Amino acid sequence: MKKSLVAAVCSLFLLSLLTLLPQATAQIAENPPKEGPEKHLFQTKCQKCHSLDRIQKAHLTEQTAKETVEKMSKKEGANISKSDAESIYKHLGDYFVVPPSAPLTPMPVR
Repeated sequence: MKKSLVAAVCSLFLLSLLTLLPQATAQIAENPPKEGPEKHLFQTKCQKCHSLDRIQKAHLTEQTAKETVEKMSKKEGANISKSDAESIYKHLGDYFVVPPSAPLTPMPVR
């Protein structure tokens, strides 16, 4: 009984992921990044080492985007100031962060 419940919850979770990931990619295609200082900074600091495709396929959340920008800003040669990091994080949040999914409602246990 418990195994089938666990299997059902796992299946539901995986199904929700499969429906969210294409939406994140579609969001970027429908809402291409606007020209401006954040986009320029993103291109010069991030895209010099990481392709746009790689960044899109990372399916960043707000938390992972922030952690990634902080980690990259500490890399030697990145030359990313605190101000740059905030602008890059804003750009990622505007165009590349996967929107949070609605919380899953647990199935009643019988």
